[in-house]
Amino acid sequence: MLKVYLPKFYQLLEEHLGITLDESKQYLIESRLLPIIESSDFDSVLSLIKYLTQNDIGALHWKVFELLITNETSFFRDKHVFDGIKDVLIPKIIKDNQASKTIRIWNAAVSSGQEAYSVAMLISEFFPELRDWKITIHGTDVSRAMLDKAKAGIYTAHEVNRGIDKFFKDKYFSLDSGGNYLINQPIKEMTTFTLLNLISEWSMPEKYDLVMLRNVLIYFNHKTQVSVLDKVTNYIDSNHGALVVGASEILPNTNSLVRSNLGGTFYYRPI
Repeated sequence: MLKVYLPKFYQLLEEHLGITLDESKQYLIESRLLPIIESSDFDSVLSLIKYLTQNDIGALHWKVFELLITNETSFFRDKHVFDGIKDVLIPKIIKDNQASKTIRIWNAAVSSGQEAYSVAMLISEFFPELRDWKITIHGTDVSRAMLDKAKAGIYTAHEVNRGIDKFFKDKYFSLDSGGNYLINQPIKEMTTFTLLNLISEWSMPEKYDLVMLRNVLIYFNHKTQVSVLDKVTNYIDSNHGALVVGASEILPNTNSLVRSNLGGTFYYRPI
């Protein structure tokens, strides 16, 4: 019976989050929605999905949608990408922005914040000449739960050990009584986190020198990928701005971006 309601549910998910699933992902639906079943009056995943497909979009829909978002992230994920940002992109931005002494970075689909904090630590550690510059690192995500975690800046030992060596742990984190790692205040102050659904109508207050849109387009269909890319490109500085995507991502053809080498990977520049 669940298969009867899944196509409509998949349609809702794609309309509101852009995520494309098919019948092969039924196991994912059932496993991730079990916590809601265990804490609600619904007696099965079937009854929950049936309710969602027969009622207007509300808080419960978004609670379910958030459970189906893949929030895989880590500090300095794909180190060679961050090496390219450090060795190529940041020096170029510094050279071009000497007059304004500003750097604006947007981490789209930032999840629980590790990517934004990685950029902040990279700038703090390797570019001491920027201490009197205005650095803006803006993280956005569709998940309120992930944004709350990002704003708190508190991570488990496992989350930190995945990408942070001892030097960075000692310098940029402190331990709480429960053994969790807290991002140091100066790094937190370099970042802001706000809610944004990439497939909805949205606008940003400014253009950015660097946009990081990593490992999110792969969950969208081709039409949505192109639409999101077109909107994001509007907020990349047309003179020297750069777009960095996932290390293994291949972007759909676009007339607004050109690919350039970035060490062992690539970045994209507005045409």
